[in-house]
Amino acid sequence: MIDLIQPYIGIATKLIVGMLGILAFLRITGKAQMGQLTPLDTVSAFVIGALVGGVLYNPDMTIWHLIFAFAVWTGFNMFVRFCMRFSSLRHFIKGESVFLVKNGVINFKNFKRNSLEMEQFRVMLRQKGIFSMFDVEDVLFESNGSVTVLSPGETSNSFLLVNNGELIEHSLTQCNRSRAWVLKAIKRNGFDGPADLFCMEWTPHKGFYFVSYAGDVKRGKDEIDAEEIDADNAQV
Repeated sequence: MIDLIQPYIGIATKLIVGMLGILAFLRITGKAQMGQLTPLDTVSAFVIGALVGGVLYNPDMTIWHLIFAFAVWTGFNMFVRFCMRFSSLRHFIKGESVFLVKNGVINFKNFKRNSLEMEQFRVMLRQKGIFSMFDVEDVLFESNGSVTVLSPGETSNSFLLVNNGELIEHSLTQCNRSRAWVLKAIKRNGFDGPADLFCMEWTPHKGFYFVSYAGDVKRGKDEIDAEEIDADNAQV
């Protein structure tokens, strides 16, 4: 009798350990895993499914094999997430958000780069409740495959300039600003440099939003240098 039910007990035990391992993995890697699927999260989902499924129905694989596999994959996953602190590696691993439509104009280069067809794009818009391109001003294609749509009259001019202590070159290009301009704004608001900041956001005509690594939050004014003012407009 014991020999008859032993395989079922082994399967049940592996399944429970697998579920606990997945929960532990999500707790260690962070709840952001549940919020959106980045390319890294998609790979993790496939690997974890293969780990649990492969060990579950293979009698030659023990619970210790499963625990060891979870430990190795979790450690490697954390290493990859550490590498994402560096902007060049983060761009490669996670990707970046790009404009498919900017100021009502379609960016064909970004369409081709992301292998998007117009009908796919229209399906995405319809899922957002938009049925005409006349109702679209900006469309941002997020790194997780979703789209953010802004209607005419709304503004998308908000840029993350610093993330985890590093300047984001892609954002500087989008907002047409230089590294020198950002560094000057950082120093003007009492910080030594990007390394002091967890993040820095800039919204034109509103100002800057700083968060330091100590958790302090500061809002700074969007000051304009004298050389940036049009001489004609400066006349009284």
